[in-house]
Amino acid sequence: MGHSTFSRDTFSSAVKRFAPDPSGPVTLKAEQHAHKTGKLNPLVDPSGYGVIRRSLPRLEQQPSGLWKLNVGTPMAIETRVDTTGSMGGNVDIALRVLPKIHELSSGVLAGYDLQIATGIFGDISDKFVLCRPQFEMEAEKIVEQLTLMVPERDGGDTPEDPHYGLFGAAYLTAAHICRLGLKSYDFTISDAPARNLLDERELIRIFGDQVFEKVVENGHKINHHDLPTTKDVVQNLLTHAHAFFLQVGSDSFTTSFWTKVFGKDRVVVLPSTELLPQVQSAIIGLTEGTLSLKAVPGFLREHNVNQRDADDITRSVAKIPIGAQAALPNFSRLPKAGDLFREKTDLWPIDPNEIESAAGVEAESGDKVNWV
Repeated sequence: MGHSTFSRDTFSSAVKRFAPDPSGPVTLKAEQHAHKTGKLNPLVDPSGYGVIRRSLPRLEQQPSGLWKLNVGTPMAIETRVDTTGSMGGNVDIALRVLPKIHELSSGVLAGYDLQIATGIFGDISDKFVLCRPQFEMEAEKIVEQLTLMVPERDGGDTPEDPHYGLFGAAYLTAAHICRLGLKSYDFTISDAPARNLLDERELIRIFGDQVFEKVVENGHKINHHDLPTTKDVVQNLLTHAHAFFLQVGSDSFTTSFWTKVFGKDRVVVLPSTELLPQVQSAIIGLTEGTLSLKAVPGFLREHNVNQRDADDITRSVAKIPIGAQAALPNFSRLPKAGDLFREKTDLWPIDPNEIESAAGVEAESGDKVNWV
């Protein structure tokens, strides 16, 4: 699966390739194609590529037969952004701030293999309710997927339908980090509340006819005659992801709705989508224990957040579950780049002492040793 990671150079090249016209929306061609054909590109269609979104380790087989972890333990970060009404330009913003997202997240997630999936949502009255991409590590693939989004740029602000994206995150995601006993990260960005209930017909329309079979395949059980509420979906998501609602604007009804769904410790102010990198990385750093609450104001100011917004963000993130990831049992023993595994499906690497011992025996017998 390679060694490539995100860089500003590859990002710039990808933008020139996939979004060469700076005067219009980066999704213009995708919007025209989708509305002509009635279909999304499979890369961003929630029903495409097997429905389940996977975040996997990048392993490469060695001459010895062992498998080497190329970059680090994969960390899945899924974000779904509101593109209705006044927030219709959020794909362009998400693309513009993507390098900053990766750089700041990498700073608080040192040693991980960052795997990003940034999608969008609209209303059930839209032709396309949800665009859900694959988890990717390289700038070219992330940029391509963003330019394939189809925002409707229409509709009222209340209520909206991010709960279908949350359903995908909760029941149709397979992130390797969770198999190791840790959690991935999940962010929903909006300025409006959602509906409390899911609709079976909409789930089939969005994720395809096999959606409930895929939920079972992914290890969950759902009675499609008694679907979970939006709050139930989020509570399930919280069992395997550090999930947060980032609120743009200060509408009290929106705050009240999402506080009931996520809990008051997971609703965080986002003064502008332009500040998504700073707010996301502050949340991740606090959760991982790589950023202290005391350091947050300086961190935000260092990364071009004005004093007023920095104060608002700091007060908001002060209530999140600080250190929640660091408190999990396997946090300090995660596999790292260069670790060797006997089988590609193994969760934990071989003890280095075991490798050295085996190599010594081989050497004494006169056989050539070539472990890596």
